[in-house]
Amino acid sequence: MAGRAYCLPMELTDALAENAALKALNETLRANLEAVRFQLAQLQRMVFGHKAERLNIDAQSGLLFDVTPPPAPAPRSREVSVVPKRKPVRSGLPAHLPREIEIIDLPEEEKPCPCCGGERHVIGEIVSEKLDYVPATLKVLEMRRPKYACRPCQGSIAAAPLPASPIEQAMAAPGLLAHVLVSKFADHLPLNRQEAMLRRAGIELPRSTLCDWVLGAAECLRPLYEHLIGRVRSGDILHSDDTPVPLREKGATVKARAWGWVNPERRLAAYEFTVSREGRHPQSFLTGWEGYLIADAYTGYDRLFANPRLREVGCWAHARRKFFEVAKTQRAPGLAHEAVTRIGAFYHLDNAWKALPPDERRRRRQEEVKPLIEAFHAWMAAHLPGLLPQSPLAKAMAYATNHWAALTRFLDDGRLPLDNNAAERALRPIAVGRKNWLFAGSVRGGEAAAIALSFVESAKLHDLNPYAYLRDVLTRLPSAKARDLDSLLPNLWHPR
Repeated sequence: MAGRAYCLPMELTDALAENAALKALNETLRANLEAVRFQLAQLQRMVFGHKAERLNIDAQSGLLFDVTPPPAPAPRSREVSVVPKRKPVRSGLPAHLPREIEIIDLPEEEKPCPCCGGERHVIGEIVSEKLDYVPATLKVLEMRRPKYACRPCQGSIAAAPLPASPIEQAMAAPGLLAHVLVSKFADHLPLNRQEAMLRRAGIELPRSTLCDWVLGAAECLRPLYEHLIGRVRSGDILHSDDTPVPLREKGATVKARAWGWVNPERRLAAYEFTVSREGRHPQSFLTGWEGYLIADAYTGYDRLFANPRLREVGCWAHARRKFFEVAKTQRAPGLAHEAVTRIGAFYHLDNAWKALPPDERRRRRQEEVKPLIEAFHAWMAAHLPGLLPQSPLAKAMAYATNHWAALTRFLDDGRLPLDNNAAERALRPIAVGRKNWLFAGSVRGGEAAAIALSFVESAKLHDLNPYAYLRDVLTRLPSAKARDLDSLLPNLWHPR
């Protein structure tokens, strides 16, 4: 009987084929069901859940599963002194605030001594301070320029020229322009609310006039804005991210984009407004630039990364968020919880080294973080084959695996952060603002917003008062020379 071939009956062959097809269909349906449940849980958390990306994991449980790769070395233990929490103490009010002194004296009939009836003398006073609020006031700057003429000649009339103004022929002084810009782009007050606030102060200013002032102030700031972009590009480390901005067009709104670029060494931020998310926009901004670009996995950057001198740095916050979204929808701790715990170990170690010099930070990363990173990669390789390919957890692992080179590049340079949170923080004012002003009215309006936000957020990165900074800049910039532009940037600005 050796070497004799047997043929399966046609019915059995059909049954096996049908069984294989049903198994494939079952896996597809399971994946679809898991994806739908994941989406439903996400939507429920968006509406009813907490926004903070924090999981409540039992500290005693440790990691949830044993894995075949060797365990990562335990982080070094450190002694932490526990200081008892102090009760809050009310601090004194700032001395620079104006003070109105009100003397509250005893009535005349209570001044004599109740024991002997003699006169009582002042031996001191009790001082109590309360903070009051006075609504913002408007004032008129009336500039009078004497005119001079020669009586015998009856001519040659001369008068001093007006100082340069941010917006010629406009009645808005630099202080009011700065107030409008800061109210809109730092405090997220749309122009219709500012119009109502000015009306309560007794000034009728139509919204269209405020809009013209925003556009005019942005045009005044444009030369300094272009100089700011040059300074942002001057470093070899850049954060980049983008966010949608609705743009009003005839009959509808379209999804435009706001791009944020942050130089962490100079602590400067620049924004760009574009009508689309095409890759040519970041490619145009980064033409000729070389260094480390910290960004998400947007494909528009791929052509840039073909240049070996422009190196991609991945964002662990993005990778962690994909695992967190899965973990938050699971009732019992699982693989997603373990992934979040493992990534948290990277952050726990690295956050303790932020004050160290870059070379020392790089050395410690190589010694302590790199083994944890390699163990995490081996852990994903061990579990990924057993997951449904289209499941959310498999997609999270695939994202981390496919971008592994970019995610681990922070190990090469101690100056590099683990994530792109600096760019995400820079875009947060736009996300908050569009809930109030809703959309950009035009391309010119979107560009004006990008210019104003560049200076407001850069001033905040240097702990400056955005109003004081913009008021001084709008006063000095109209008459400034090209050599003065550096001194007007937030990182070099000093109040006069």
